[in-house]
Amino acid sequence: MKFRNTLILLGILAILGGYVFFIERKSPAGSEGTPTPTTLPSLFSFQTSDIRQLLLERPQEGKQTEIAYQDDGKWHILSPVTKEADQGKVIRFLDSLSSLRPRRILTGTVGQPADYDLAPPSMTVRITLKDGSTHTLKIGSKNPAKSGYYGQIEGDRHIYLLPFYIGADVERYLNNPPVKPTPTPEPTGTTPPRVPPPPTSTPLVK
Repeated sequence: MKFRNTLILLGILAILGGYVFFIERKSPAGSEGTPTPTTLPSLFSFQTSDIRQLLLERPQEGKQTEIAYQDDGKWHILSPVTKEADQGKVIRFLDSLSSLRPRRILTGTVGQPADYDLAPPSMTVRITLKDGSTHTLKIGSKNPAKSGYYGQIEGDRHIYLLPFYIGADVERYLNNPPVKPTPTPEPTGTTPPRVPPPPTSTPLVK
């Protein structure tokens, strides 16, 4: 009985292992090699407060969104429009960049960056810090399971599987820059015109 249970468990593990391999595998353009789950550290070592400028680009379309921290202590959009940014959205995005942790690092025979739309990249995020240094995140295609985006850090040969949210946010802010919403004016009440009271009749004096 114990031997039979062991065989059943081994069979289940084999099925699960095969599922993970095929669902995370790159489409026929290339292979991810062995997509081993990792507990990799954050890709960047800077803090959110170190960031002073962001340039999001979709190079093949010539599309970009530029956001910068200015002297008034607020984030402003410089391109494609010049407006104050939605501070909450920008800060949440900065937090996600500074703490960005890849889901996987692709190992083994992984093919070329072009197989993952990383040469040239589909999208890029150039981060400028207060000390003047820059870091560039390259974002490629989605993985077959649509659970993440392939990515690279400029100067790093490794190819990573990034969390889905980072690629989705970059796409969102390229299509719709995070402009500060215009407050909806409150309706002003109108005072009804004052109706004079009817005249009082004066009794006739005889």
